[in-house]
Formats: sequence, C-alpha cells, structure tokens
Amino acid sequence: MSIGFEGVVEMQDGRATKVHLDEITYADGLKPGEGWIDMKVQFLITEENAGAQEVVFGRTVFTPGSRHESHRHQNAEEIQYLVAGEGIVLDGDDEIPMKVGDVIHTKKGQWHGFRNTSASEDAVLIWLWAGAGSRDAAGYEARSPVADGTKD
Repeated sequence: MSIGFEGVVEMQDGRATKVHLDEITYADGLKPGEGWIDMKVQFLITEENAGAQEVVFGRTVFTPGSRHESHRHQNAEEIQYLVAGEGIVLDGDDEIPMKVGDVIHTKKGQWHGFRNTSASEDAVLIWLWAGAGSRDAAGYEARSPVADGTKD
C-alpha cells in the first residue's frame, strides 16, 4: 500500500502536523480481496506521516456502488462521521442506515463495514481509528474473501 504525504507540514516546534485534503493522495494497493471495493481512501494522520501512535485519521470517498466489506481491527476502535451522501453501515450481521450528520462508533474487534446506497451521489466518511497508528497495528482483518468486488 502506498500513501502520498506530499502535503504534510510538521510545525516548526515539532509538536504538530498539519495536512490538507487536496495534498494527500488516495492510497494505492487497497485490494478488493481484502474488502476495499472501489473506494478512495486518504490516510490523513498516521504513524508514518505524523508519528501518531494511538490514532489514524482519514477520509473515504465512496462513489455510487462502492463499499468497504465487513472487516474488523482487533486493536482499534473506529468512529465514522458521514459528511456527504448516504449509506448503510454493516454492524455484525445488522445494517444501520446513515445520512449526513450521523456518527457511528465501533468497538475493537467488532465486524463492520459501509456501502454507498446512492445511484448518483458520492458518500464521504471522515473516520478515526483509536488505539493504533497504522492499519497493521490496528490488526485489520477482512471477514471473508472477496474476489473482483463480489463475495465468494
């Protein structure tokens, strides 16, 4: 996975890191077989670019029909805030409709996901993993194998 951090500015005193959405590229290498289906993900604040040890902060654009299949992270809680569009949060085997302004909290190790339910509008999630500074440290695990954007 490749993450572009061209827009990262570490403040002169070394205590803060500033990024801008337009200067952080979308991550490469997120595989459909790991549940990343046609989504555009920006890892904005991570251990790699900001030295964050306990959080990852990001933004995901879900084009119509895209989704993040059911997955979990054993070492990180997640908060998702929907700022545009609409969708369904997968919560274990349940589905929770989301509209702009809704916020979801998922506990460590809980299966969850998201899919855009609009045929014409992007859904945009701002999200935070708490408890780990990277995807690997979070313990990311897809629930079931996915091939070419469809479940087996």
